[in-house]
Amino acid sequence: MISHGFKSTELTSVKLYSVAAILLMVLIVVPVTAQEPTTNIELQSPFIVADTGLLPAHDYVWQEINGFCAWAATTMAMQYAGVDLTMHDVFAASTIGFSFAYLRFDDTLLMYPGALYAQVEPTKFLADLYGVNYTLYVGNDLPSLEQNVQVWESEGIQVGILDSQTKAFNLMRRTIDQGYPLLISVDPAWLPAYDYDFLREEGLRGGGHGILIVGYNDTEGSATILDPGVGSFGENFGYPDDGRGNYTKVTYTSLNNGWSNRYYISNTFTPDTPPSAVIDQRLGPMVRDKLLGVGSIYSPSSPNALVGKFGEAAFRQMSQDITADGLKSFLSVFDGVVNETTFKASLLYFVGVGLEAQVTLQYLSYRTALESLPALMSETDLTDFVDAGQDALPAFEDIADNSSLIFPGNISQSTGFVATTFLEIAEAFNASGNIDTTLAPYESTLDSISADLLTIADSWRDAGNALAEIWPNDFLTVYGPVLAFAGGGVAVLIIGVIWYMGRKPSQ
Repeated sequence: MISHGFKSTELTSVKLYSVAAILLMVLIVVPVTAQEPTTNIELQSPFIVADTGLLPAHDYVWQEINGFCAWAATTMAMQYAGVDLTMHDVFAASTIGFSFAYLRFDDTLLMYPGALYAQVEPTKFLADLYGVNYTLYVGNDLPSLEQNVQVWESEGIQVGILDSQTKAFNLMRRTIDQGYPLLISVDPAWLPAYDYDFLREEGLRGGGHGILIVGYNDTEGSATILDPGVGSFGENFGYPDDGRGNYTKVTYTSLNNGWSNRYYISNTFTPDTPPSAVIDQRLGPMVRDKLLGVGSIYSPSSPNALVGKFGEAAFRQMSQDITADGLKSFLSVFDGVVNETTFKASLLYFVGVGLEAQVTLQYLSYRTALESLPALMSETDLTDFVDAGQDALPAFEDIADNSSLIFPGNISQSTGFVATTFLEIAEAFNASGNIDTTLAPYESTLDSISADLLTIADSWRDAGNALAEIWPNDFLTVYGPVLAFAGGGVAVLIIGVIWYMGRKPSQ
């Protein structure tokens, strides 16, 4: 959503709640991705469900900053399933710390750090890696429920359908009675913590946030939750020493309102047969492909695999598009729109704050994943990989700034170099309406940002190639067996891409 009433003075206001709403839905309270299900799993319990249930306490995992809720919740769920991992380990083992996606065509410019681009598939990979049975549940009112059934079946993801509130709450009770939490996606406006008061005050709805349900009490009509997101943004940023979010009670009414608004998206993690293969042999090639940007790994069975840029290629393309010429090319798509100058000024600001926020989130997960991976892959010498991967860190640090994540939409608190630079550019363009004269004084600054993005791309390429020395990534060697039976699918995918890119810009 772009404001058409953009004025220079408005950009300096303390709160832009429309902006905050957007970033909350995209960054702070990241939804557990609403994918489509394949299987209607039988939800009948083999035993009588109790009236109350409460799991013993495990270590509370705070998400540290806005954007990591699903992964903090997943870390706790894995711990309950018997896998001792930190959130930083999860960044590495799920490979989201080594993933980035960029979509740029027509009027579209989207950046996705690994933590946000996909969540179900990396979670499935993580669970399989450590011998955990992972099941995704969704409501039967999820849009396009049946259209992607074949995709889910091809990915081997076990999915159940919840066709009523009763089944959702019975799933909660049964999972807890079996000794495990239920990871769900909720609209955070219905959660009790005061961190979400401004959502209620401003009537902001529709966001998604990952939490764990660890207890229920039918007599009280309440559930007990672990909320990793409190303290991860806003004026109350910091670890919640007061205990809010850790074994917090929420009424069934509020829980159902928040949960049903997210299509009852739920996830279970239970112990399964330990994997027979050494973790290194599965994790190493996956990290390699994520860094090198293999589209079919990022977006299996999706046109995005051919349309998007991933891994090192994403940063390489961004380095071109963030230059003065690149920005002019993108803005030219919107020539002739209503309130053209105001609209383009808004776009310039959103490109800058989006770049800073998304790259910051990637930096935080990448840096910690890079530190964690050698211990997880203890049977492999990763010295060359780590050395190559560390070359990206100074460039990440140049761009990253936590303020864009902690204070989304609060321009007065946006202190990062990239966000403030693009704010200046947006204000200058809004005043002049001339993009050439506006960008001329900033060309060297934009070139510097571009150079940092290129440095990240080169580092990811070199780190991926270091892993390719251990696990060769010759296309036919790695993917030949898939091509033997998937050739027809490629033709269908290409047709889909032609249709997808043939659409008119939406502006």
